[in-house]
Amino acid sequence: MNKNLLIFACTLLSVTDLRAQTRDAVVKMDEVSIHTVQRGSMPILASASGTLTSLQPQRAVLTFDNGQGKCEVGRGARLVIGENPRPLTGKVVGRTDAGNCEVEVAEALPQGAVTGGKVGGLIVTDEMKDVVFFGRPADSRPNSTAIIFVLEDTSHARRVTVRYGAMSGPLIQVLHGLAPGDKVIVTDMSKWADIPRVQLQ
Repeated sequence: MNKNLLIFACTLLSVTDLRAQTRDAVVKMDEVSIHTVQRGSMPILASASGTLTSLQPQRAVLTFDNGQGKCEVGRGARLVIGENPRPLTGKVVGRTDAGNCEVEVAEALPQGAVTGGKVGGLIVTDEMKDVVFFGRPADSRPNSTAIIFVLEDTSHARRVTVRYGAMSGPLIQVLHGLAPGDKVIVTDMSKWADIPRVQLQ
C-alpha cells in the first residue's frame, strides 16, 4: 500500500469512527433533568440546623452552621423536618436573644413531627441582584469552568463551556457561556464530554 493510499485509509477510518461515535450519542429524555437559566435576584442561602420548638404555631429555632449567617425577619427558608426528605417552605419571624433564627413553617408538618425534633435547612441571608443563574448540577463548583449541554431544540443538545461564579445552596451564578432562557441538562453528562452534540429521544 503506497503512502497516499495509507493516509486516505486512516482518514476514512477516523471519519467513520467519529460518525459512529456521534450516531451513538443518544440520551434518553426521561433519564435527564433540565433546568432553565434565569436572570434576576439570586438568593444567598446559608445552611442552618436546630429543633422544632412549637407545633401550634409551627415554629423552629435554627442556628447557622458556620456561625456567620445573618438572621433577618421576613427572609425565606427551606426546612427539612426529622427524617422526611421533602423540604418545606418557611419564613423567618423572629430572632432569639442568642441571635438564632425563629422560623415559621408555612406547610403542614410531616407525620410524626414532635417538639424537640431535628430540623435542618437553608435560610435566605442576602441576595445578588441582576445576575444570571440556574439550579445547578450536583457536581458544579463555584468560580470554576465546566462542560454542560444546552438544548438546541426538542431533540438535540450541544456542548458548551460555562464559567461559574458564586454558588448558593442549589443555585449557581453564570458568568459566561449561558443566557437567560437557555434550557440546560443538569444530570451527569460526563461520558459525553468529548461529543459536541447529542441526540435526545
